[in-house]
Amino acid sequence: MIKFFRHIRKTRISENKMGKYFKYAIGEIILVVIGILIALSINNWNEDKKERREERLALKSLHSEFLESRELFNKSQSHHKTIFDGMRFLLKILDEKRVNKSLVDSIYLSLNTSAWSSSTFEPSRGIVNSLINSGKQNIISNDKLKSHLIKWNDQVISFQNTERLVQEYKFSYLFPTISRLTQLPSKLKRSELNARYDINNVSNVEVDLNLLQSKMFYNYLNQCWNFSQTILVEGRSTSKGKKVKEVLDTIILLIEKELEK
Repeated sequence: MIKFFRHIRKTRISENKMGKYFKYAIGEIILVVIGILIALSINNWNEDKKERREERLALKSLHSEFLESRELFNKSQSHHKTIFDGMRFLLKILDEKRVNKSLVDSIYLSLNTSAWSSSTFEPSRGIVNSLINSGKQNIISNDKLKSHLIKWNDQVISFQNTERLVQEYKFSYLFPTISRLTQLPSKLKRSELNARYDINNVSNVEVDLNLLQSKMFYNYLNQCWNFSQTILVEGRSTSKGKKVKEVLDTIILLIEKELEK
């Protein structure tokens, strides 16, 4: 087509018909511009297709990662709840003034779980960190999902800091008092005997019921129980645990909706 216009241009120039030549020259320019626009459009389409392919691969990897993180979070919450329930039982019988020797076995088990070390939520963050650190978060077309992914690390760190504060308070105040109340089960026996060691075997245990009913122990226990509500999903409405679960569920749901498209 361009060769055709060039032939006409030469003919018009040789015939000294400049007016008609300019018309054909303008047509040639328009044809070139249209060709460039088509080429750019095809290139943009190819780039967009490539980005969507990369986005889908990233979404699949993120989906697996956040499903794993949710499973880890649920396990961590289950552990926290066991500790929380032990403290709640002790507070309940202290509030109701039902402490007596007939409850020693139950009291001992609750003291044991209350003294447990709290697990820290350590989610899988390799994929999301790689995406953000490489500056490729913009391949995620869903703005709401992208916003949640960018904020995820800060939310995890905030929750972990709260977990550590609860842990530090417990081992600074509550655990030393529990250690004076009774002798806790042997961790060595548990590791050596494995399944043969029954942690619920409370035969011949002794608990200082007077110290158990002291104001000091009650205050430490009450405060630790109160702190624990900040990390439990079923804690108070402002619980950071509740917020983390909501964000996890939202991210997974948004990813699944994107993958369905």
